Amino acid sequence: MQPSRPLTSTNVAEMDEDVRQMLQQRHYAQAFERLLSLYENKVFRMAVAILRNPARAEEITQDVFLKLWQALPCYDGRAGPRTWLYAIARNTCLTASRSDSYRRTTPLDDIHEPVRSDTGSRGIELAQCISRLPEMQRQVITLFYLEERRIDDVAQMLGLPEGTVKSHLHRARLALAAMMKE
Repeated sequence: MQPSRPLTSTNVAEMDEDVRQMLQQRHYAQAFERLLSLYENKVFRMAVAILRNPARAEEITQDVFLKLWQALPCYDGRAGPRTWLYAIARNTCLTASRSDSYRRTTPLDDIHEPVRSDTGSRGIELAQCISRLPEMQRQVITLFYLEERRIDDVAQMLGLPEGTVKSHLHRARLALAAMMKE
């Protein structure tokens, strides 16, 4: 077993290249194991951020890696393996989120008037604030800050121009600051 090194962009690029070579050589099991060990926790955190339900996120994370396993022979190398995996994860999470929203119902008896607490922002955690952001802002914040991705990586994963990602980050930071002042 190799000693664990802190992940840097160079290390990640090297690991991506290793996985890319495994896939070209049709060593799918090795490539899958490598991707699973490197990205399982990050995919799970992304799923929690999008779905806001750890149990559902765990289920979706398993679905993501099942889809990855099935898609490995189709990998064409246009995107890095990590970016490709995140695209699969994001799309799977968004599909699950949409599907869950169609099924979600709340009995009218369970709806209560919101009560404003006197404690203000001290009682609100950052995760709760992030969950209140619009979907795209939540994804950008999660990828950029929680997953520590670069702007160009976030843009590629979300299929957006870099300027649009920066705009979403700016709006999300403003919204979070306002929420924290509440």
